[in-house]
Amino acid sequence: MPRSLRRLFPAAEAALYAAFIALDFTGRSAASVPVKYAALLLCLLYALPAARTRDGRLAAAALALTAAADWFLLVRDAHYGAGVLLFCVVQTLYAVRLIRWRGRICRALAAVRLAPLALFALPLPRLNALALVYFTSLVCNAAAAARLAGANCQRRRFAAGLWLFVCCDLCVGAFNLGLLTGFTRYGMWLFYLPSQVLLGLAAYPDE
Repeated sequence: MPRSLRRLFPAAEAALYAAFIALDFTGRSAASVPVKYAALLLCLLYALPAARTRDGRLAAAALALTAAADWFLLVRDAHYGAGVLLFCVVQTLYAVRLIRWRGRICRALAAVRLAPLALFALPLPRLNALALVYFTSLVCNAAAAARLAGANCQRRRFAAGLWLFVCCDLCVGAFNLGLLTGFTRYGMWLFYLPSQVLLGLAAYPDE
């Protein structure tokens, strides 16, 4: 990846970030949707050249599925089950990436990831159970990434991206529960795009 493009990508994302924040805070949230989705697609486009390596293919595939999930959750604002299921697959790809970096499976984290599957045996709404499976996997990935980050810039970006992803989803959950809605309605995207930018940057190894 040419250095000039590595600099242009965050600059372009910063411009889109400022644009949709301005739209959201001036009551034009509907108009901000195309801007938000364009910013997500730019993350995918930036990561695509990394697909020449096995690790890069995992990163690019995860960002492609993230864009697909947000097509349902953001653009269509419908088919939430499909969107959350795609996010589960995204976290599975990130888990595979972490296993490759670690060189082995962490059994304790694997058990935590699988535990929420028991919720499907309970009389809970399927979407709620699926969301808990997804969020548990995300938190496990963020914890594992933080332990592996060390002095490696690529892995530090990856870990930071996942933790911002966690902050975004905490805002989503709080908003849906009616908590701190004055902040969480905006906070989810304040965290979400930076998380995806960092995950896009983390598609490439350190130079």
